[in-house]
This record gives sequence, structure tokens and C-alpha cells, in this order.
Amino acid sequence: MKIDLHCHTMSTKKGDGSGRNVTPEVFRSKIEMADVKIVAITNHNHFDIKQFNELKSTVEDICLVWPGIEIDVKGSVERFHLIVICNPDDVKKFYESSTQLFEGKDINSSLHSLEDIWSTYSDCDVVFIPHFHNKRPAISDEDREKLVTLVKDPARVFIEPRDHRTLGVLINNSLNAIIGSDVKEWTQYEKSTFAELRLPVASFSEFLLLSRRDTGVVKTLLSQKPPVVLIGKPHTSVNLSLEIYPDVNIIFGQKGTGKTEILKSLYEAMIKEGHSCKKYIASENSDDFSSLLSIREMHADPNKLKADLCEDEFRYLKTWSDCNPVSIFTYTNWIKTKANSGNKARMKITESVHEVFSADAQYNKHKQDRESIEEALKSIKSIEIEHYICAAESVELQRLLSILESSIWEKRKEDVVNKEAVKLVNFTIDRIKSLADRNSDTVSRPSTAGLVAFTECRIRLYIAICKILHSLAQPECNERELLGTLEDKGNVYINRKYRMLCPLSRTDEFPSFGIRKLREIQDLLLKISQDVFSQDIASSVDKLNEFCNENNITSIKPFLGLSKQVITEDGKEYLPSNGEKGILLLQQTLKEEAEAYFLDEPELGMGNSYIDTDIRPLISSLAKQRKYVVIATHNANIAVRTLPYTSIFRTHENGEYKTYVGNPFDDKLTNLADKDDIRSWTDESMHSLEGSKEAFYERRDIYESKSN
Repeated sequence: MKIDLHCHTMSTKKGDGSGRNVTPEVFRSKIEMADVKIVAITNHNHFDIKQFNELKSTVEDICLVWPGIEIDVKGSVERFHLIVICNPDDVKKFYESSTQLFEGKDINSSLHSLEDIWSTYSDCDVVFIPHFHNKRPAISDEDREKLVTLVKDPARVFIEPRDHRTLGVLINNSLNAIIGSDVKEWTQYEKSTFAELRLPVASFSEFLLLSRRDTGVVKTLLSQKPPVVLIGKPHTSVNLSLEIYPDVNIIFGQKGTGKTEILKSLYEAMIKEGHSCKKYIASENSDDFSSLLSIREMHADPNKLKADLCEDEFRYLKTWSDCNPVSIFTYTNWIKTKANSGNKARMKITESVHEVFSADAQYNKHKQDRESIEEALKSIKSIEIEHYICAAESVELQRLLSILESSIWEKRKEDVVNKEAVKLVNFTIDRIKSLADRNSDTVSRPSTAGLVAFTECRIRLYIAICKILHSLAQPECNERELLGTLEDKGNVYINRKYRMLCPLSRTDEFPSFGIRKLREIQDLLLKISQDVFSQDIASSVDKLNEFCNENNITSIKPFLGLSKQVITEDGKEYLPSNGEKGILLLQQTLKEEAEAYFLDEPELGMGNSYIDTDIRPLISSLAKQRKYVVIATHNANIAVRTLPYTSIFRTHENGEYKTYVGNPFDDKLTNLADKDDIRSWTDESMHSLEGSKEAFYERRDIYESKSN
């Protein structure tokens, strides 16, 4: 839940901009937009109880409002700001104390000592939040120790850094650190930086108990997300009963203690429970990334290129035969033998030529219409018409469709009869001529010169070949799908490329066919189109059919190459490094929909900055959705800054393996085999994840120097 314990609602000091002034209407609107659940009103050196009550009542159904004040403090080294926040149950006492502290003083210039402030608010139920380090003006280490000594309760003292980076370092080591909006412009409030409580609290008292890591409170708050109990196996002979929450669950500890095995066994157990799961194993990145680029699920569909399959054309080529014109020799024989038989000369039919069927276009059109009406009637029969039109309209529709079908059928029959009649007439002419020639030692006049048939035959061949070549020349189709984001490359995509065989094609694009054979067929198609009227065209067609038969090619589908590439936003192919492959695979895993996610060493190959700014928010987002997230890790940003609901800590000491379970909220890790063996979550996480206490402080100094 988002919490803002440093929120200004009015301009009180010189230098405060007017953007800090807010109306109740805007206050509610912005609180709701930012989804803040707890807000403390902390104006400079002034607490306005009237405004507090008004704003509180405005958002009481969506947000808790706590009274507070930000005070200028005279430190032992230099001045600093100190926020004091009170239990809303003590608001009246808090108002009186604040009024007393500033009575007769100029709020623009007055400075108060820590002793004065503590004396003023010691009877109130309050917490203190000084600015710290890179949040200026900041408290010194000496004054922070003095404040803790005065308060006598470390749980009531927080520190506020300037940014999330420093906040993360502080929280990683169990320091009470929190960050607020310090809002300067209410029109931009929802874009402010907010702290988030991993455990939802319902009151100031619960918040204070949580900061003290009260075991009872922690258990109560944890129970709001009941866990599943699964068996983890660091070894096949060892069973560990582990509570896995619908939130972040961390496995950490020494190398070689079976963390990966525990994670994998929990993954298998969760699947057996019937949950949908996603798994990321850093050591398997190479194989997983290769699988991501596999084309096995891609379907060779020429429709993606808007290309016709050309199945009819390939069938036509298989049945194609040449049709040569009648030779001059046949005509000369006719003339030479014409006078050999007087009887034959009187048979005028032997001088006849073939009739031509001139209605081919109409014939084909009626044929197509006949097929279309049959398909339409079949589709209409599958519809429950009575759901859409009344009975009378249904009857009328059926009547009209019946008339249309009958009319088309009559036209079709007429076409067939006419075409077959022409065939029969021509057959009769040829038969009579053959009989007359056989009995009269003559040669009848050729029924056709064959030039039209020859030309039509070659033209049909050319049209079929050109249609195939046109489909093979369609431009490639690329389908991109967001894979992830790389820090210096921006968005990175998986590109599915569909392209017909071309000079750039690679063998791996055609796993089912030899690319050499496909090129030979493509070359033959091109040759036929260029030499369609050559004398030896039939041999080229025969060779083409032979190649197609050998490879069972009946359409252009085998010529469609499939491949996948990783590309950047500008469409250029990119080869990710091993570390980048891990980044992209992890992003892919975390963005896929599932109930549970299991991640083994997701930090491998990734920088701390990237993990903290990109990966950790994704993990936290899944936790908010009540997803089960189980992570085996050595990285502090993941293991600590996610504030896991449960931490599973593995050790190997003196030849003995031990498993400790606990959480950062009560700072305990308890040995599963010995309830009296309890370790500090803070100490173990600092030692195992940071390297040592010295490494932590060195890391903090580096982060803070970079942010200054």
C-alpha cells in the first residue's frame, strides 16, 4: 500500500510555492489518482487543525489522514528538517503542543533544539522523521543518535533520504527509512515518489508495531494472504514443509546448499496443486533463448503474403500437353488427293472444318455461379433462421433462393449441352473424314489449322506460369512481437519473417525441403515463362513436372521460407549478448500470465541498477496481484528490497545442512528442525547478500555519491 508521510497542503513559509495550496476537492481527486492509502499532513512549522479535519473527512472512505508538522531544527553541526507525525487519536493534544512550540515565534526564521521538540511532544503518540544524508537540509549522524537517545524507542525514529536508490540501501539493512512526496505542485501529485508498505496496516498503532517488528502483528498482517504449504526438496531424500505466500518468497544462502533444487521441487509441487506456473532458470538461458527463436510453431501460410497457393495451376501443368499446328504437308496431300475419288468429292462434309465454341467466358461464369450458390445454400442451412426473421420471411427467402438456384442450374445445363454439342459435331466430322479417307485413298481437308489451339495452349501455359511466378514474387511479411527492453537499445522484438524463396534465403528457412531443388524449380518456371513459344518447351514442362513429383510439390507453399530474428525498434537485426538474453527471457517470463512464478538466480548477467529499476518493480507488481513469486537469489535488491513475505535461508556448517525460515518484518529466521535456533534476518541477509557490514556501507556511500 502507498504511504505518504511528507505531504504539504498549504504554503506557510517564505519560499513555499503556491502550488502547495490545495482544495479539498483537488486533494481527494489526487489522493485517489495516486492510490495513496495513508497520508500525513506535514506543513512547515505550522499545523492547521481546521484544514486537517476538513481534508480528513474529504477522503475518509479511501485514505487514512494523520496529523504532522515539519520543523526547522538547530543541530549540533548544522540545521536540518524534522517531521513529527502523531497518532490521529491524539490530534487535539498534538495541535496544542504545536501551537505552544511556535507561540510568539516567527515561523520563517525560528529554530528549535531537539530537546525542545522532544519536551513539547513527549506526551503525544508520535514518530520522528528527519531528512537524512542526500535529503537536504539533513540530520547529522551525531544528531540522529541524540534523537534516538531522547526518544528511547528506535521504532519511533525513521530517516528520509532523497531518492529510492538510497532508500533501498538503507532498507536492505533494516534501517527504518521512508520516503514521501514533499509535494511542491498538487497538479503533479500523482507523479510524486511514494513509500510502499509491503504489509497493509489499518491504523497508526499497527504502523508503529510493524516498525517495532512486533511478532504478533506481523503474523496477523501476514495471515491476510494465507500461504500454501508445499514440500521443497534440496535433495531427493530430504523433505521440507514450506509455507509459500501469494507474494514474494525468497530462497537465499550459501552456494551448494540446494537452493535451485528447492525451487524446482516447489515448482513441480505447485503444478501438482493445479496452479499455472512460469519458470526461469538462469543457467538454462541459452537453450531457452534458442527455443524462443524456433520456427516450429510458425505455419507456412502464403495468405500472410496475400499470395495464391496456385494449386489449380500446378494441377494444370501436370496435365499440360502441347498442341501443334497442322503441318503444310497435310494441306498439300489434301490438294494432291482431292480428285482421286468422285464419290468423296460429292461428300461435302469432308470439306468441313471444326465448329468453334465461342461461349467459354459464359460457360466458366455460370460454372462459378453454380458452385457459389451451392456454397451459399450450405452456409444458410447452418443458420437457425427463425432466430433472426419471421416464418413468412423465412419461407420467402427459401423461395427466392430456390428460384435463383434453379435459374443458374438451367443456364448451366444449357451451357453444357451447347459445349458438348460442338464437341459431338466436331467428333462426327473427324470420324466421317477418317472413314472416307480410309476407303478412298485420299486425304480430307484438315478440320482445323491448329494455330488457334496451339496459341491458346501456349497462352494458357504462360498464364499459369506467370501466376505462379507472381505469387512467388510477393513481398515478405514481418510480424513483430515485443520481447522486452534493453537499457541501451530500447524495445526489442521477436520478428517472424515469412518470405518466398529469394537470393537472400537461407537453408534453415526451409527445413522440410532442399533449397537447391526449390531454386531449380524456380529457375525452370522462369525459363518456361521466357521461352513459352519455343520449340522444345514441352521438355522443360516435363522436367518441371518431374522435379515437382519427386518433391511432392503441388502448390507454392514449399517455397515459403520461415525464420525468426531479434530486432530493434528500427527493424534492424540484433544479436543479444548472453546477459541480454537473460534480461529478455526474464522480462518475457514475468510478463506472461500465470498464478505462480519461479525464478532461479535472475540476477545473473545483470547490473544492480537494472535489477533495481526494471526487474524489482515487475516482481513487486506481481506481488500486488497476489501472485506466488519464488526466487532463489544472491542479490540484495531482489532478496531484501522486495520485502519478501517469507525468506528461506540455507546453510552448510560443520558438514550439516540447515534450513531457516522467517521474514524481514520481525527480523527472525527460525531453524525448521530446532525452534530454539533463531538467527537475525538482518544479519544473515547482510552477510549473505551484501558480503559483509563493511560492504553494505561501501555500497551505500557509492550510491549516495552518484545521486549527489
